[in-house]
Amino acid sequence: MPKITGTFEDREQIREIYARYANTVDAGQFDAWIDCFTPDGVFESPLMGRFAGQEELRKFTQQYHHSWAGGGVRHMMVNVSFEVTGDTATGTCGLIYFKVQNGKSEYLLTGGYRDTLRKDNGEWRYTHRQVYIDG
Repeated sequence: MPKITGTFEDREQIREIYARYANTVDAGQFDAWIDCFTPDGVFESPLMGRFAGQEELRKFTQQYHHSWAGGGVRHMMVNVSFEVTGDTATGTCGLIYFKVQNGKSEYLLTGGYRDTLRKDNGEWRYTHRQVYIDG
């Protein structure tokens, strides 16, 4: 069993950033989604590409929003696990991804995230978030 590291407060803030990430992108609250990343943060997806820094993250949100095609999405992040070392952390979680349209949910894929995080000015944010897709 892995050792639980970090303070209770740090662990709660990291759990919150995982939830905030999914809730904001699903709701189309893209400024709040971008705020989940450090100013130099990187997001990588095998389907969408690599986006580094706030300006490129904003470009991602524009492309991503257009990919919904009149519907929405739902991210379900499961089995969140992370280790804290001072003001940095590494983590993983599973992903179940659905498209939502016309009152119906359609399963699209499973995969997960590999993450690095950093605590800046008392707040935890992603420095690097990499999506992987099963199969």
